[in-house]
Amino acid sequence: MLDTRLYIFKAVADQKSFTLAAQHLYMTQSAVSHYIAGLESHYGLKLFDRMHRKIALTMAGEKLYGYAAEIEKLCQEAEKEMRGLASSVSGRLHIGASLTIGEYVLPELLARFNQLYPSVDITMDIFNSDQIAHKVMEGKVDAGFIEGKLDLAGTIDYHEFGGDELVIIAPGTGAAPDGMLTIEMLLDQRWIMREGTSGTRTSFESFLRIHGVEPSALNVGMELGSTQAVKEAVKVGLGIAPISSLAVAEEVSRGEFHVLPLVEGPMKRSFSVITNPEKFQTYTTEKFLNFVFQQLSG
Repeated sequence: MLDTRLYIFKAVADQKSFTLAAQHLYMTQSAVSHYIAGLESHYGLKLFDRMHRKIALTMAGEKLYGYAAEIEKLCQEAEKEMRGLASSVSGRLHIGASLTIGEYVLPELLARFNQLYPSVDITMDIFNSDQIAHKVMEGKVDAGFIEGKLDLAGTIDYHEFGGDELVIIAPGTGAAPDGMLTIEMLLDQRWIMREGTSGTRTSFESFLRIHGVEPSALNVGMELGSTQAVKEAVKVGLGIAPISSLAVAEEVSRGEFHVLPLVEGPMKRSFSVITNPEKFQTYTTEKFLNFVFQQLSG
């Protein structure tokens, strides 16, 4: 385990706050300050600049942080090796998922994984794909599950697996579509869309461009931040919407939505799991990712 003083020092540097570090470590702020003061006294160097309630690493602090991060990584590798030898899958697993994957794909897989490995404590954050990608880049989750592939500045490892299909839905109260439709025929319809950074929105706009239609040509009447909100808006007749077939399977079977068939063909997309290569990957994380790949790849 990382030396207690270095562990607390790294937490303060990561959180950029004595208060947040204390909360993260379940310690009092005075105890955190005491440890940092002791470390500064030990080295005879100032490690943090404190100005207007904000803190920043000094040059000495930056150098020490590099060593602390490397030592922590070595400690984690040792822990991983020992757990691997004992075939122990336990501890915390913190993942992030886009709304579609987090609500319609992962819950069943998490339940199965937890049955196999009941000693794993699982937390899942659900946001849109762009937000999940940033959480991965910032090291706030062990892995992220998103739709498609985002064009992001930063180092991220992608691995495609599984996938779904987008469909365009209309209220089930109207007449069912008679024959195939083209995107051009639907441009004047009022569209209900997810926010611009969602995986569903990005995938749909890519599909439009492939077929020679600029997304700006759509008559977008409403942008909503969740899949459920989009479904409710379509259900009450506010417009039509692109959405994952997984998210509307039950409603379509009950006749609450019509799926509008397109001449351009199905809108298939892959899912991606993303990880930060600079973040240590635990044995438990590896086991979970392998489990997901086995269940959904094919």
